Amino acid sequence: MYMEIFRKYYKFVFKYKVTILVSLFLVIASQISTNYSLYVFQYLLDEIKKPEFSLDYLINILVIFGIIKIVSLFVEVLSWYLMDRSTLRAQADARQTVLAKIHELDFSFHSTKQSGSLISAIKRGDGAFANFNITLNQSLLRRLVDYIFFGIAFYALDWRFLMLFLVIVVINFVASWILIKKNVGIRKDFNNFEDELSGKIVDNIINYETVKLFAQERWEQNRIKDMLGVWYKKVMAYANSFRLMDVIFGLLSSFGVISCSYLSIVLYMQGLISLGQMTLVFAFVLTFFPKLVWLMYDIREIVKSMTDMEKYFTYLDFDTEVVELPNASELRNVHGIIDFDHISFGYKDRGKILKGFDLHIKDGESVALVGYSGAGKTTLMKLLLRYYDPSSGSIKIDGIDIRDVTKESLRRNIGLVPQEPILFNDTIEYNIGYPRPDFNIEKIMEAAHMANLDEFIKAQPEKYKTIVGERGIKLSGGQKQRLAIARMFLADPQIIVFDEATSQLDSESEKLIQQAFWRVATGKTTLIIAHRLSTVMRADRIIVIDKGRIVEIGSHNDLINKSSGIYSKLWSIQKGLMVDNVSML
Repeated sequence: MYMEIFRKYYKFVFKYKVTILVSLFLVIASQISTNYSLYVFQYLLDEIKKPEFSLDYLINILVIFGIIKIVSLFVEVLSWYLMDRSTLRAQADARQTVLAKIHELDFSFHSTKQSGSLISAIKRGDGAFANFNITLNQSLLRRLVDYIFFGIAFYALDWRFLMLFLVIVVINFVASWILIKKNVGIRKDFNNFEDELSGKIVDNIINYETVKLFAQERWEQNRIKDMLGVWYKKVMAYANSFRLMDVIFGLLSSFGVISCSYLSIVLYMQGLISLGQMTLVFAFVLTFFPKLVWLMYDIREIVKSMTDMEKYFTYLDFDTEVVELPNASELRNVHGIIDFDHISFGYKDRGKILKGFDLHIKDGESVALVGYSGAGKTTLMKLLLRYYDPSSGSIKIDGIDIRDVTKESLRRNIGLVPQEPILFNDTIEYNIGYPRPDFNIEKIMEAAHMANLDEFIKAQPEKYKTIVGERGIKLSGGQKQRLAIARMFLADPQIIVFDEATSQLDSESEKLIQQAFWRVATGKTTLIIAHRLSTVMRADRIIVIDKGRIVEIGSHNDLINKSSGIYSKLWSIQKGLMVDNVSML
């Protein structure tokens, strides 16, 4: 698993390999020069003890020491600059690639993901990408240079220093392996719960209207409070694993300092090393063993970052079920002839919904799809837009199988007005003009007029600059539907899909939307899905679907005269409801 994360990480980083390699070289040079500057203590003390002690020599040593420190400083700063420059670009590339992949993934992926959980994983992974670079390519590399430098230096002083050095390092690595493995296991558990908690919080915020409608604020607060109680325990378990590492690594570091210092004193008393060398050992151990503790934390931080990037990079491995052919062509000059040819389809978690469905729609024809809930009406539209592919059969536009064209060009030629339009938290102007990035205000005003939305917009203080709120919360249902019609008009597709767009609206809003819709739909192939049958009366043909099959076809007048038919029953029920509603007023 970790090797795969390394591979994906360096795939992005090594796009800038020259800059990265130069910065790594500078890191090594900087750390070697920093460690070598410690030898000044040996040279100074050994020179002072000489009978022919020279002040000029001491000043020269200090000058050289100063030059080394200044050069080391600038080399270190340059290494950080080059590392930051390349890594930030790589981080941006990774972020863009993951986001592009998520955009590419199928409708089925997005319909099963909680937005808050997804955002949490992406945000955590993106932060870990930058942290991973700092820890691995800066801190850990410096620690490894320290290990090699001090190992060689200890061996040059006396082989016993090297043996003691190696024993302490091995003990530290064994301890760190055990502790870090436990720490990372706790981190994974915490990450999963953090994603779940974030998902609940975001879901709670998005659905605040429902919370207030049923006066469930206190219940939601208690639910989050209970989850935060679990979160606190998991965070404390994670924090306590650090405290255990602090104690054990601190004890091992102290043992190393004392042992090496004691050995240096013994060797000095035996005349095997000079006073300057003994002082150098003190400088080494006081510098090295704290770095040994830092190394353990660097390793732990690297593993933590890899754990945090695991889910982030996993999104790149998700398979796209609705695959676009490598040689897919652009769908152009669409007339709007649609053929559903023996279509069968069922969702993974449900049985078959469509069973051998056949339907031919002429260009410029308006066709309404009606039937009981779950009959397969909306599923047909999802198949037409290639949110899913049928398990058998084919869908053709102007005789071209939609699987042979790019998904982008297919959807660009189909305009959808959904039951619940989702709007960006931006201006009315931006939302209407979204299908055309090069939109101009005149076209937007024309679209708003066609959608019966212009009078509402003119009444707003900010006019077309009015912010609609998150998901269009500041607009009524009817206003959002008319904005969706305006947006679709501006996109100017040849095929229009009207999906349950008036089912939840009052009669006045329905009237305005129907006027706007039929005005915009003139000369275009139109598919209408509706429970409210007053919406479909003007359609050229009405297709009644039941259990995934066509059971009736005809005009409104034809079908209401079939007393035993489903459409006639639905019409009678809705007509009765309208009479009952009027009598109640």
